[in-house]
Amino acid sequence: MSTTVNKYGDVAVLSVKDDLAGESVEQFLARANQTVNEGINLVVIDCAKLHAIDSRGLEALLEIQARCEELLGTVKLCAVDEACAKILEITRLTSRFETFADLDSAVRSFR
Repeated sequence: MSTTVNKYGDVAVLSVKDDLAGESVEQFLARANQTVNEGINLVVIDCAKLHAIDSRGLEALLEIQARCEELLGTVKLCAVDEACAKILEITRLTSRFETFADLDSAVRSFR
């Protein structure tokens, strides 16, 4: 898996490609923690190319959300497919993450 980071002003967008599961979660966490360590506490996770998420992936999302909240920020999700949306619903994480249909809407929501 590859996670890329793009910055739009004071908002960081982490684009997850492939799965947020298994060993790939550590690479995602490393990129996300690096971004937060740079002082960016407003994060959008772009799920447009995310195909699967497991329990460790969900834990990683919560971990990054907690770190951002400590810095008075937040994490938002965009372009979540039906399968991942169902997982978020079943695990009751829909209340923890604001979701948007597309990247532009998610980034603009911070303004």
